[in-house]
Amino acid sequence: MNRPRVVVVGAGFAGCAAAISAAKAGAEVILLERMDFVVASGIRAGRMNYNGKLVAAEEAKALGAGDMFEALESIKLHDTNIVDEVNGYVYNAIIVEPTVRRLVEGAGVDMRLVNRVTDVIREDGRLKAVKVGRKGAVEGDVFVDSSGNAGGIDICTRYGGGCAMCVTHRCPTFGDRVSIATKAGAPEFVRRRPDGTPGTIDAALSLHKTSLDPVLRARLERDGVVTIPLPPELIDTERLYRIGGIRSQRQMESLNVVDIGITAKCVGNGSILPSELRKIPGFENAIIDNPMGVGKGNRINWVSMARCEADLRVRGFANLFAAGQKAGPLGGIAEVIVTGVLAGHNAARAAAGKEPVTLPRSIAIGDFVAFVGEMMDVPGGLNRGYAFGHQAFFERLKKNGLYTTDVSAIHRRVKDAGMTGVLAKKVV
Repeated sequence: MNRPRVVVVGAGFAGCAAAISAAKAGAEVILLERMDFVVASGIRAGRMNYNGKLVAAEEAKALGAGDMFEALESIKLHDTNIVDEVNGYVYNAIIVEPTVRRLVEGAGVDMRLVNRVTDVIREDGRLKAVKVGRKGAVEGDVFVDSSGNAGGIDICTRYGGGCAMCVTHRCPTFGDRVSIATKAGAPEFVRRRPDGTPGTIDAALSLHKTSLDPVLRARLERDGVVTIPLPPELIDTERLYRIGGIRSQRQMESLNVVDIGITAKCVGNGSILPSELRKIPGFENAIIDNPMGVGKGNRINWVSMARCEADLRVRGFANLFAAGQKAGPLGGIAEVIVTGVLAGHNAARAAAGKEPVTLPRSIAIGDFVAFVGEMMDVPGGLNRGYAFGHQAFFERLKKNGLYTTDVSAIHRRVKDAGMTGVLAKKVV
């Protein structure tokens, strides 16, 4: 008897997590990705576990879905924190892509790179297949849209400075991102900046480490992070809101540079100009690695979100789930991974004819997924960013007593909710 098939579209962290989770649940899984590599912007990310993100990672492990977190811990490069953060570490971005690729392949997922999904086929109100390229189609029983919400060339041109040539999405080479939820007719939600412009500007840029002052570079590679107060004339109090408000205002007052192995990542300064950057001692010869066109702008994010139920099923659809930033205005690696594992497991359950799991709000991941969905229905709520590490949701974690650095307490809370190992169970 053939196993039910789950088709995951998009192989960023969320899509990879969803594919692994669905495969662990016993489904046949096909993972489609338009580019020739996985983890998407994860190749220039790196920062993990700080503040409430530690809670997300440990809850995922207790739920039986810690595969991705454990893989990233295995390639840890530094224990690092920047302003307003504790317990953080950085994974080695040089080897993150092959590390995750091997993890996905080891789970038995049929991973198909350079397979750009362009449309959907619906039949009797359900998704039947996704169109790939000009002529191909891949059928499935249940689908997961983890295509993200970054712009594509047209969006970055309309709401930004044009294609900034980011190394993470490579739209000119592989084509723009396509959302199967949007193609299927789901309403498309957009975040707006304070001036009403759709989308937010990407929150980071990265530099060639060899272009930094040698003393600065040595310090960076020794300590993992360098925080340099910005001169008063370079402090832009509105930058936080242009990048989506998922940092702290104090971080906007410094140049926070993190060694992610392959490059030096400037956290929260995705809209700083190269001419401004070179006014800072140690950065006089700085060359920007990503995006290459940052002098005119950066990638535009959060322009394509779907409204989901608390089990991450796209509202109004029986066999379509969303994961990662497709599922709402959430940001960060931990955040997209936990939505991925839940969406993937529930997709497998739906494919097997079983009811999806809704995580209780007594654990942080359950509260996070439900809260983000609720805020999309609250006036103004869509225009805020939600993450375990900063601002609104981190404050909520603390207020509700869900934030702790005691790992045993985190695992015990999942056990008390009766959810230990629930996302590792076979359902097919």
